[in-house]
Amino acid sequence: MANTQSRQSSSPEHASRIYAEIARLKQLAETIGLDDAKWGEARQLFEQWRELDVPLHPLGGWLSNIVEAKHRNEEYEPEILKTQSIDTDDWVSQVTAILKAGFQNYQRFSKEGDLFVDATDLWMQYDLLDPVSRHARHCELILLHGELESHLDPEGVFHAARMRCIYEQKAAALHAQGKHHEAAQWLMPKEQLERPNNCPEAVWANIIKPFDRRSYEEPLNEFLTRLKLAHLGLFPNGCTAKEALQFHKDNAHTKIKELIQEGASTDQVHKLINEYGTKKSSFGLTKFADQYRESFERQQDIADALDDLLLRGEPPQIHLADYVPADWLPMFFVLRDGLKFSDEAIVMTVMAGVAAMLPPQVRIRGRSMEEIPTVWVFHIGSSGTAKSVLLRALINGPMAKPIAFIDGWNERDQQSRKRAADDGEDLPPFRKRNLIYTAPTTQGIRADLAEHGEDVPGLLVRDELNGWLKQMADEGGAGVGDVEFWLSSYDGAYSNDVFADAKKSREVRAGKLGVIGGIQPKVFLDQLEAGNANGFNSRPLFVHLPRTRRVLVEGDENTKKLNDVLGDLYLAALQDGNNAYVLSAGAEQLFINLFDQQEDLSLQAGSEEVEALWAKGPGQVLRVTAAIHFIRVATGQEELLERGLMQRATVVSERSLQLAANLVMAGKTRAVELHERASNPMLELADKLLEKARKMQGNAPGQGVALSAIRKSWSSKGRPTIAELKQIAVMLQSRGLVQVIDGGKSIRVVR
Repeated sequence: MANTQSRQSSSPEHASRIYAEIARLKQLAETIGLDDAKWGEARQLFEQWRELDVPLHPLGGWLSNIVEAKHRNEEYEPEILKTQSIDTDDWVSQVTAILKAGFQNYQRFSKEGDLFVDATDLWMQYDLLDPVSRHARHCELILLHGELESHLDPEGVFHAARMRCIYEQKAAALHAQGKHHEAAQWLMPKEQLERPNNCPEAVWANIIKPFDRRSYEEPLNEFLTRLKLAHLGLFPNGCTAKEALQFHKDNAHTKIKELIQEGASTDQVHKLINEYGTKKSSFGLTKFADQYRESFERQQDIADALDDLLLRGEPPQIHLADYVPADWLPMFFVLRDGLKFSDEAIVMTVMAGVAAMLPPQVRIRGRSMEEIPTVWVFHIGSSGTAKSVLLRALINGPMAKPIAFIDGWNERDQQSRKRAADDGEDLPPFRKRNLIYTAPTTQGIRADLAEHGEDVPGLLVRDELNGWLKQMADEGGAGVGDVEFWLSSYDGAYSNDVFADAKKSREVRAGKLGVIGGIQPKVFLDQLEAGNANGFNSRPLFVHLPRTRRVLVEGDENTKKLNDVLGDLYLAALQDGNNAYVLSAGAEQLFINLFDQQEDLSLQAGSEEVEALWAKGPGQVLRVTAAIHFIRVATGQEELLERGLMQRATVVSERSLQLAANLVMAGKTRAVELHERASNPMLELADKLLEKARKMQGNAPGQGVALSAIRKSWSSKGRPTIAELKQIAVMLQSRGLVQVIDGGKSIRVVR
């Protein structure tokens, strides 16, 4: 009896049924994922597949991989945060080579053929390709994968099994709607379907005949041309692949793109437009060229800023349009055009708000580094720079929505506790969940995190951080314990504070605390040295808020939307269910380069303080990247791409990492500048000289300003000598900020 069962299990019919079931599972895994019941089914099918007396099969290999990965995932830490994606370019190269070697020679791809094993491995690797590349190069990759599959399975058994799953799902949905006739149509064999009246018999016969790749002869060159087209995101439409490719190459839009990418001038592009375009089409081509050049140069600027790394002493330019959707830009009109807040200040503040709201469980990984997206942002500016207005508009006001969500949670918890108390249960005292802190005690925050730190993040928001920082700088006082607590909270680390009074003791297992606030430059500089002793000042990102002339502007309907859209954004971050963020292949390589560059800057630093600043940089890039990528996905600027079957992880794009790195570079440059000021008083004099020269030069930039006149505008206390001003002027000239004229007697501000 056992022998009979064994022979039956190895029968072609039995094997066909098993592979059809595996194909169905694969379809489910790729669309909606597998629940616990389906995983149980997968394990059973795996055992049945292992007993089949047949050679390696692609579907069997896929099942084996996911079951083994599931087993590893259950026994060890999640592999999703460690596994790197397969390089897409390498995969494309290998698949193209193997198809060239055996194109339409199906015997070589059969189980007995010399290409079977390698082709099968490549076919299964498709699911492990970098998701960003799979999305961006969909046409090319799906063509290669489909052609490889059709060589391994020329009769289309795999494809038929997948389509059967899709048809069964559609039929089930139609049955649920009571459309039983339509549902039955999806389940009918093709040969039993009724020919439409407008479809000729010859065409219909070709549609319903069984698929067999061997019936379709195609020259290798035609396929390779189709592959080139697919790489461009195109397919032949009513013509040969060669004709379609030539049409694309000759297209005016293609020529314009190529010229701009080669660095052509505007005149050269317009000359091309005049050659290709008519009077009617020239306007459209000119508009296309302008838009493409702006987009291309903006992307180049971002990449160049990373390579440059501010070695010239200037932070990268931050443009709001790179971080928020176009329809959001009018909402910032009052902040940008009226109050004159920089794009950098706005972006950094919104980013910090989103980072703070991401749940405590969220982690982002880049190679061996794993970070919690906690970010501290300090606004450096005098008391007249309206720091409180910026925080009120971008943080305090919009946070009403996430606060209301947490309040609802507290209310439901209290009601549940009341019912339990009514039933006679003895419960510990209730401690409500807090989301935003304005003037808390460290002991109070510790108590909150000990109770709810694993569930709810926290954000400290203060117009002025002076008092908080002074407490940190008090090396001999109560602030010592506070410093250690805040340093630990920055990293989401465990802390256990034990006091003689047991009621004061707190064990914090997890915690996530963001910080956003303002501080005056002089106050910060006074405390800088004390703070550096414990590495406290290497953690914040700094934003400079210069005092500029503001104007009164009237807000409109667009500006009134800002509070709501930011509130929705922060609430979405708080409810984010994607706890794992991993870098795409392109982002991974960019991060490695960035890490190496910041390591060089750290090792070349002239002080321990600046060394620590750059050493913290890579980790901060990852933290900011999580927030930036969330913003871009939540606002529709990027599609959500995930990887992993057992545990889903959000795949972070190279673009998000670039934008995040620019923000961190800007913040780090400000920090380095502050440290340089602390050690070199001449820099503060340089700022004052530049500010006075700009005011006095006014609307006559060509004339310049005499250093003697600038000196007279100084108050008698701390007034520099002419020799000191000349020395500072030479330094400013070396940075390209001024020109020294009149034999060193005057300066002209150039930027």
